[in-house]
Order: sequence, then structure tokens, then C-alpha cells
Amino acid sequence: MEHLSWQRLALVAGITLLLAFLLTRFVIDGGGTPLAIPLTLPAICVLGGLGALWFAWPVRQYQKGKNPGIDALRAARAAVFAQACAYAGTLLTAGLLGYALGVAGEWAHGPRRDIAVGAVIAALGAALLLAAGAVAEHWCRTKPPDDPTPNAT
Repeated sequence: MEHLSWQRLALVAGITLLLAFLLTRFVIDGGGTPLAIPLTLPAICVLGGLGALWFAWPVRQYQKGKNPGIDALRAARAAVFAQACAYAGTLLTAGLLGYALGVAGEWAHGPRRDIAVGAVIAALGAALLLAAGAVAEHWCRTKPPDDPTPNAT
């Protein structure tokens, strides 16, 4: 499993932002009505991020030598969940910001302005999911092994 790379996350975010914006504008320009983002979405994102941190904490403690009894499978699951949270946070943040930007073109219309603000609030919750996933994944990283070959003198 590869570690998270900010370049890959930025690429995914950029493509998602652009597609969400274009799709939103296409639907609105075609006469569609934008839907409000439920306010439970940021709460669920924050809970997911807290879950990632909760699962990765014992791995961090193990690497510091404070928790010798952690199972390797549990550590791997924590790392995979952390990466999934980071990628989900990236997709949600970029998609919601693209949606908000697409709806913000109708800023003068009060209900659409409320929808855009709700999407930005949800994007902040998704950004917290991304940040928590990235931190948890960092906690689960293994250090490269020392060079086992003896030094030639």
C-alpha cells in the first residue's frame, strides 16, 4: 500500500471540483433546481474523521513503544480506513465546493444563496474528514527498516 501523496489528492480534488461545477451549471442552465445539502453530512464527516483518529491512535502508541500488544491486521485496517477517509474527504470537499460555486452563480436569488452556503458548510466538514484521514494515515506509516548489511571497514 502506498502512502498518501498530496499531489494525487490535489489532482483528484481539481478534477472533482471542475466536474462538479460544470455539472451543476449544466443542470441549472437547463432549468433544474439545485437541491439543499443535508446538514447531517458535515456531522457524519466529522464523526468519520474522529473514527479514523480513534482507530489510528493505538498504532501511533505502538510505534512510540507504549502499546506492545497491537495486532498487525488491526494496524493495517486502521491505515486503510485512514486513507479511505482522506480520499472520501477530498472527493466530498471538492465536489461540494464545485456545487457551491455552480449554485453561487445565482447568488441574487435568496434560496439558492442558502443552498450555496449550506454546501460550503458541508465542504468544511468534509475538509475535516480529509485532514483527520491524512493525520491518521501519517500515524500509521511504518519507518523504513535499518540497513541490515554490516559496514565494511
